[in-house]
Amino acid sequence: MHTWKEFFKKIWNYKFIPEIFLIIIVILSRSQTFGNPILNIDEDFYLFSGGRILHGDLPYVDFWDRKPIFLFLLYSVFHLFGTYRVIAYQVGASLAVWATCLSLYYMARTLTSRGGALLASAMYATGLTLCGGEGGQAPVFYTLLVTAAIALVLFKIVLNPSGLKEARRTGALAMMLFGISMQIKYTTLFEGVYLGIFLIVYEFYNKVNVKKIFFNSFVWILSAISPTFLVFLFYTSIGYAHAWLFSNVYSIFLRSPLPDLDRINLQIRLLKIITPILAGSVVAFFLTRQDPRKPQRIFIGGWAVAACSGVLLFGSRYPHYLLPLFAPLSLVNSLFWNLTVGRYWLIFLISINIIKGQTHIHHSIQKNGDYQAYRSILMSMPNPKGCLFIYDGSTALYDTAHWCHLTTHPFPAHFNELSEVNSTGMNPYTELDHVLSQKPEYIMIQDPPWGGDNQMLRSRLLRALAKNYKEIYRYGALEVSIIIYQRIPTKNTQIP
Repeated sequence: MHTWKEFFKKIWNYKFIPEIFLIIIVILSRSQTFGNPILNIDEDFYLFSGGRILHGDLPYVDFWDRKPIFLFLLYSVFHLFGTYRVIAYQVGASLAVWATCLSLYYMARTLTSRGGALLASAMYATGLTLCGGEGGQAPVFYTLLVTAAIALVLFKIVLNPSGLKEARRTGALAMMLFGISMQIKYTTLFEGVYLGIFLIVYEFYNKVNVKKIFFNSFVWILSAISPTFLVFLFYTSIGYAHAWLFSNVYSIFLRSPLPDLDRINLQIRLLKIITPILAGSVVAFFLTRQDPRKPQRIFIGGWAVAACSGVLLFGSRYPHYLLPLFAPLSLVNSLFWNLTVGRYWLIFLISINIIKGQTHIHHSIQKNGDYQAYRSILMSMPNPKGCLFIYDGSTALYDTAHWCHLTTHPFPAHFNELSEVNSTGMNPYTELDHVLSQKPEYIMIQDPPWGGDNQMLRSRLLRALAKNYKEIYRYGALEVSIIIYQRIPTKNTQIP
């Protein structure tokens, strides 16, 4: 007769336990979000932009943003699911997190036992929900490519006795993955540079011929830059090289810094989020410094340092800028499982992630709205084809018949954010006048305005609303009110 202990031991040793356990963790950690079309203003815009690509619009020309093109192409695939496009991108994001967790699990197994590896992977999935990673933010997708690249080098080179023979081919594939990830978001540059330097140092350390090192380095660099270079060549060939360069390069450096008070408040908030897992990584790495698994510890620890350096150098304007840190830091924290006291820390940290993460998601829904709010706002506009201008709010409302291409800058923050005034290639005051001259039937704003709002531009809009528009709907169930204005018909357009 089998005892309960033997029964659970049998389950624990089941081959597919990591896959099953981690998909359950991913689904549960994101369960509040499924089906919400206004989960996050960024994701709403990516999905809308993906739809515009399917309609023939060209990023950086017909609609402007500074995100790399592969992100929009990815969301165009989700948009192919039609009325199910929202759940499609959320399922796609969940699968990306799950696959990333599995990559982390197998890497963590080189540092610790099965239990520690599972908890480290779960720490990644639950950690994302602390700062906006519960949906389809760019790092949710590109971190899968980054972890795959790191895993390739770890297993094929670092831990492989024949690693030198694999260095050129494996390094090229890994750097190609980084190159693709850069076309989802450029911040992976720092981790890619780390991997390239590691490969070069690895060959020097193993006394590879200098000419061969230079040749391999050329292959790795070419692999990393080729996706971006091909995109640039495409835009050059159709006469929009400057549009691509401005959007993808110049505009990044033209954004104004945040006001001091906002910057300090943001830094305090970010420190509260990242300090537990960051401090845990430092302590775990120090306490296990005598661990015999030195090569993988150094390699993975270097990845964590590179990721943190990237965030510090690139800067943070929003909490989701921390998302790239959770994969390497979770992996380093797996070392705690090798210490008796450390196991309690891992369990405590994941428990905190779950509680704070689910609280954050609930608060975010209270702030941004859900499917019911989306339907209420959409139904408030009596003319289903009346042109809509969104000054502040979710661009999910653009992804309907209300889109009329009033502007090439449909992302609201490019209008209303004070720090963006000189960085988008358009004068927001002139562009607002251009939009209003087209007499959109509906205009959406939020009240009260957020802290970074351009008050001069908002005042300009409010004067136009007071003169030519009337408030027809106010959704006040959220932390901010979403207000819809409708244009007042002039005498010569009124039906007699």
